Amino acid sequence: MNQYNNHFIESLNLDKCNSCPVSTISFCTILDEHGLEEFSAMSTTKIYSDSELIFTEGKVNQYVGSIIEGIVKIYKLLDDGRQQIVSLAFPGDLLGNIIDPEYSYFAEAIGQCKICFYQVSRINNFAESNPLIYRSILTKTNEQLSDARDWLLLLGRKSAKEKIASFLLLLADRNNAKSTQPRFKIPLKRQEIADFLGLTIETVSRNFSNFKNQQIIREQVGHMVTIVDFNLLKSIS
Repeated sequence: MNQYNNHFIESLNLDKCNSCPVSTISFCTILDEHGLEEFSAMSTTKIYSDSELIFTEGKVNQYVGSIIEGIVKIYKLLDDGRQQIVSLAFPGDLLGNIIDPEYSYFAEAIGQCKICFYQVSRINNFAESNPLIYRSILTKTNEQLSDARDWLLLLGRKSAKEKIASFLLLLADRNNAKSTQPRFKIPLKRQEIADFLGLTIETVSRNFSNFKNQQIIREQVGHMVTIVDFNLLKSIS
């Protein structure tokens, strides 16, 4: 009876992973079926509401997370209390790391977010028999750091108009909007976009208005945007 119950629990764990919408791009995709069953049993899934804090800078680093649904804002607080958005994290991205003793940034949900968490201490124990998980976590971390460096480099060299265009293309890409006229939701408020791109809110609003007037984009209810002329927007970026 106990063997049956254990098998049933493992099957449920594996079903959760197999039905996960980011199963092919999350850091745990490297595991075989047996490893995935064991690793899944260690996970805890939590849903966050809009603007809810996920990680707090300076707090003890206890968990790493894999984003299942939603977008997470990664930011630092400046001395005057203002936010400096460092990056945006999307489904499949990794939150946190297994090395630092403390969280080095704030992580906040944009809209509703669903995240799968693992205790760092349990990952370390798991890695004794499944060392590939370390490699996968480090690979995912390096990919995200590389993307962040490329993004910051591009922003440092671009005009305000080019920054806005690049931002819209980033959202289209990370939302897997593959049509000739991709449609997606803008997750950030105008002030947050300004903070992320190093612009003023007036500059952001003016460029959005110009893109609409030029029929490059179309805005709809609920912060939805359609890129009407993808090729032109890409040439501007």
